[in-house]
Amino acid sequence: MTCYPNNIEIRAKPYFDGKGDTIKTTRKILSFLCAVIMAVCPIAAGDNILYNSVSASAAAAQSNTAPVIALKAAYGNKLEIKVNNLSSFGTGTVFKVYVNGKYSKQYSLAGLKTANQINIVDDTKLHLKTSTTYNIRVDAVSGSRTVSSNTLSCKTDSASYYNIYKGAILYKCVGGKMVRSGKVVSAYVIAPCTLCSTRGVLSPGKSITANNAGCALVNGGTYKGYYIKVCSTMSRTTQRNYKVKTVVDYAASMNGGRYVWGGASYRATDCSGLTMQAYKKVGIDITHSVRVQATKGKAVSLSNIQAGDVIVCNNYGHVAMYIGNGQIVHAMNSYYGIRIQPISKINYCGRINTIRRIL
Repeated sequence: MTCYPNNIEIRAKPYFDGKGDTIKTTRKILSFLCAVIMAVCPIAAGDNILYNSVSASAAAAQSNTAPVIALKAAYGNKLEIKVNNLSSFGTGTVFKVYVNGKYSKQYSLAGLKTANQINIVDDTKLHLKTSTTYNIRVDAVSGSRTVSSNTLSCKTDSASYYNIYKGAILYKCVGGKMVRSGKVVSAYVIAPCTLCSTRGVLSPGKSITANNAGCALVNGGTYKGYYIKVCSTMSRTTQRNYKVKTVVDYAASMNGGRYVWGGASYRATDCSGLTMQAYKKVGIDITHSVRVQATKGKAVSLSNIQAGDVIVCNNYGHVAMYIGNGQIVHAMNSYYGIRIQPISKINYCGRINTIRRIL
């Protein structure tokens, strides 16, 4: 028997009786067999039996597949959840999201592929609180079949942090109205913020949609106390990014300072004193010792280096901080002082022993 895209062919091998006559299988028997096979396994033009059986198996596997979910990012007022096996689901699948056992929202497969993540954020039904653990479940619904994911426990950040971009207009709230302060953000910063209404009414404990959140109150940093309208001049970010930028900005601000052996003062320090001071700005003590700093955090490769990483070199005798964009800052010596330089200059300080990621 041979299967073709639009027909089945059966061949019967002739045999001979003892008298030398050829005995052939009758056409009626062959026709009957083909009719039975075609009835059991219908074949459309352009298809074949093997293709249909594989498709059926794949469809069955899809209908029994559970979503595999993982935390992508956590903010003070938002959770981003990734579904790692989206390709396992058919086009008609709907993904229903539950937070602490209560239905929150749903996505079509196409919608989830476009969003590239499940966004759990304040709306009229849900308000996320800071430093709070939420249990997330995602159900994949296809026809009458529902398959549930693992339950994922996710904790929100202790505050909501936002990127605030250069040129953002700063406001003051006067008599329940937003009034331009006459100032704008002069350089990109990250700051903790609280969403609020355009009348300055803060949102914690309430749905931001119900509270008409259109502004954010800056709670820390250079622009503390000012309001910014929620638009393209700001976006959410993580607490880690906030801490890294705080560390890097402080370290870079020492550029041009003096090298002082054993020193640990602002713009008057040695190499390990500089990195120690920078990390103290976010409450992390890495001690005033190159050798001890070489054991902190985790080791990373030069090709994977990120802003905030510390580079230990010269047989554990020197340390510098990578500040991004191909640059380092370090307290070099009494002649050169504290300088920002291209990372390639680290080679003049001796062989790299280790690169440590503290955050």
